[in-house]
Amino acid sequence: MVIMGDANLDPADGDGRPDALNALLDHNRLRDPIPKSAGGPAAAKRQGGANFDHTGDPALDTADWSDASDTGRNAPGNLRVDYVLPSRDLTLLDAGVHWPEAGEALSQVEAASRHRLVWIDVEIPD
Repeated sequence: MVIMGDANLDPADGDGRPDALNALLDHNRLRDPIPKSAGGPAAAKRQGGANFDHTGDPALDTADWSDASDTGRNAPGNLRVDYVLPSRDLTLLDAGVHWPEAGEALSQVEAASRHRLVWIDVEIPD
């Protein structure tokens, strides 16, 4: 079993109910693969704004929202809101967030969405 989707909820930053999400991430039948990217921290540092107030690891961010309150609304900054959570009976081989850092392959390709691709590699038992 794998639970995956866009929860639009970060376990540490932004609005919402992080306790509910953390209960899912800590569930004893699931594994949080803690997917990371190099581009998330680089973007947070470059964009500044709301990102400077975050307590979560920017390497885990999966979405790139506005960082400054120039619209008069709260600007959430970059957050971890997209998840792929395999069950513990699957062997996790690797995981990541496709958010390339400047100069990396595909970094010049325009993103199709503010959400970055979250991926996992698992071994399925026989």
